[in-house]
Amino acid sequence: MAKQSTQLQPSGQAMLYNFLLNEILASQLEGSYEFWIVSPWVTNFRLEKPYYVSFGEIVETKQEALHLFDILHQMAANGGKVYITVGSDKEYYPLLRQLGNKSDRIQVRVLSKLHTKAYVGHYGAINGSLNLTDGGVNQNFELFTYNHDERSIAELRNICVQHFEQGLLLS
Repeated sequence: MAKQSTQLQPSGQAMLYNFLLNEILASQLEGSYEFWIVSPWVTNFRLEKPYYVSFGEIVETKQEALHLFDILHQMAANGGKVYITVGSDKEYYPLLRQLGNKSDRIQVRVLSKLHTKAYVGHYGAINGSLNLTDGGVNQNFELFTYNHDERSIAELRNICVQHFEQGLLLS
C-alpha cells in the first residue's frame, strides 16, 4: 500500500519545509541527485522561518532571509541537478532565467498550457494544487498529497520528466 498523506490546511508551509529539508540533505549525499519541479508558477518567495526547521546550517546565502531559489541553488551547488518546468506566464521568466544562469545544473523549460503541479526529489514527491509561490505555500488553502514510497515517487518523477522533455528551453 502506498504511503501518503493528504491535507487541507491554510498553507503547505510546514510540509514543504520538511520536504525541502530532506531533499537538500539528500542532495549532499547522493552523487546523482535530481530535483524536479513542474508548476505553472514558480517564484522566488521568501521562506518564512518555520517554528521547528532551520536551513541555516545547510544553505549558504548572503541574504538575511532565505528564499526558494536559495534552496534550489544549494541543491545544484551540492552537485545535484534541478529541472524546472513552468507555464507560459512570462512575468516570472526573468528571475527563473537568473536562477538558471547561476548554474549549468539548473535547467528551466516552458510548457504552454501547463496546469500540473508536482515536485519530486529522492525521498519524497508532492502533487496537488500547491504552486511554488508565496500564496500557494504561505497563504492559500491547498489540497496536496505528499508521497514517500518508491513507487509513487518513481511515477511522479516519470510525469515530471515527460513534461520537462515536452517543454522548450527558457531563453
